[in-house]
Amino acid sequence: MKCNGFFSLLLAGFALLSSVGIASATLSYVPPSELEGRSKWAYEAGYAYITSNKIEELLFGGKVDVDNGPDGGELYILTAARTLGELKWDTGSSIFHPQMELPLTLIVVDEHSRSPFLNYNFAYTMRWVDFPWNDKLKTTFSMGVGLSYSSKLLLEDIKLHEDEERSNTKIYWPLELTFALPQYPKDCARLFIVHQSGGHIFDRGGINCVGFGYRRDY
Repeated sequence: MKCNGFFSLLLAGFALLSSVGIASATLSYVPPSELEGRSKWAYEAGYAYITSNKIEELLFGGKVDVDNGPDGGELYILTAARTLGELKWDTGSSIFHPQMELPLTLIVVDEHSRSPFLNYNFAYTMRWVDFPWNDKLKTTFSMGVGLSYSSKLLLEDIKLHEDEERSNTKIYWPLELTFALPQYPKDCARLFIVHQSGGHIFDRGGINCVGFGYRRDY
């Protein structure tokens, strides 16, 4: 699964933000013990579909091809995420509070043609919480990177990479949007992508799943 162009664009964006902010912005770390009013833990439940899409198609094409055949299936997902603190980013005119999290995720993979099996994931993620419309609809966006281990090779992964050696261990790249009503800020609806690929380390290419669920902050 080729997504080098997307990662290059992402890195270029971060480099541009860094270069703009070096002279005028200050960045400091705030540990969890000093986060008054902020949640320290979050628990998530989700349901996702195995797709045959590349990550670029999901992010930029708005195209979702759910595999309804024997190689497709659904994911049942449970996550416990610990807040590691936040970065206080003072630009001079605004202050932002991106949050750092460590999510541990257990996935039950239920393919159409065989019995369910387990998939284990952990990641380091950054969550952007400062959106200008939060007084009307509280919104967050998170993205991270980690590792995934599957007790069985996913059939979709084998089908998409026929005659290629596949690994049970993958790079794990979770992306998530959450939405909550301002009067119920701790109860969030979530839309997410589960991306698992070899990253040219364990193998080449991978799979993508899209889903929805619920998040509760504590």
